[in-house]
Amino acid sequence: MKNMTSKLITLLGALAVLVSFSAPALRAEDAPKKKGPSAKQLEMWDKNKDGKLDDAESAAMKAANDAKKKAKEDGMKKDGEKK
Repeated sequence: MKNMTSKLITLLGALAVLVSFSAPALRAEDAPKKKGPSAKQLEMWDKNKDGKLDDAESAAMKAANDAKKKAKEDGMKKDGEKK
């Protein structure tokens, strides 16, 4: 009986190690892979309507996003000063 318990504990330990190493790999496979702009962004920024953003269109989108972030940060700073 003692030998059987020892084998069972060893087997369960090996299974636990196997699961702990495979779980992160499985989560990585399920993660969505971002491959460029969304359909909404394409509709908004794709000026020549070719279905993809060229360098100028990407730069315009990035500049608008940066300006939006800066305005949001400035708004947060002003809110902090009022208190």
